[in-house]
Amino acid sequence: MAVYAVGDIQGCYKPLKKVLKKASFDPAKDQLWCLGDLVNRGPDSLKTLRYLKSLGNSCIALLGNHDLHLLEFAAGGKRHSDRDTFHDVLHAPDRDELIEWLRRRPLLHHDESLNWCMVHAGLHPMWTLKKAKKMASRIEKKLQGKRWKKFCRKLASAKLPATEPAKGKGGRTRFAVGVFTYSRYCTRTGSFNWGSVASRPASSRQRPWFAHKKLAWRGQSRIVYGHWAAKGLVKNQPHVLGLDSGCVWGGRLTLARLDCEPPELTSVKCKVCQLID
Repeated sequence: MAVYAVGDIQGCYKPLKKVLKKASFDPAKDQLWCLGDLVNRGPDSLKTLRYLKSLGNSCIALLGNHDLHLLEFAAGGKRHSDRDTFHDVLHAPDRDELIEWLRRRPLLHHDESLNWCMVHAGLHPMWTLKKAKKMASRIEKKLQGKRWKKFCRKLASAKLPATEPAKGKGGRTRFAVGVFTYSRYCTRTGSFNWGSVASRPASSRQRPWFAHKKLAWRGQSRIVYGHWAAKGLVKNQPHVLGLDSGCVWGGRLTLARLDCEPPELTSVKCKVCQLID
């Protein structure tokens, strides 16, 4: 069995099928890890969700920030952008089935035998892998529970704390959502700059979440992540592999085979669907 991880698809169904064919992916015997942002900004969110859902246990797909945005909208939230392109999902006859499938996706997946952990955006520098799993599980239970719509609407309207609130204080779950789905730059103690998409930090204290000297999770697993198209492929680090190569922006969609050393990369060129602002 081969295990492949693919970067942010964002509704780019044709490039996804193309890169899987190029890598000879066989769902009957192989496994596909999707790093989140399955939908939005690209032209075919509906086809993408239907295809990934059809793969069954051959696909492990994470929730990214754009997937949560779709769930927020499906839950009755009113926050949307003119650039959103997931309305085909919301008006599909199988909408409810797809939303049910999507809200039951994880925020973290760890394969101890492969020594790989998958997240959409990043991890807190001071979190151990054990704590990261605990925080992901807490969020997943809320998303999969009966009151998921209320939780999603609250996420849509709430501001993400820049630092982790103390125990007993509000905002800890929202902060964890930010870590898993928005991480880019932060300080070594975990003060996050949620808004920065640039390839350089806003201050000397900020570094990419994986670039600090002391990382509590380092040595517990290698991390494969997406989310950061401006950063591009990150493949020369011993402990992380970044696979968002900007498919939806006219870059490439990249697939990495994780069950070999070093990981084998396959990519395909994509058309511009959105303009970076």
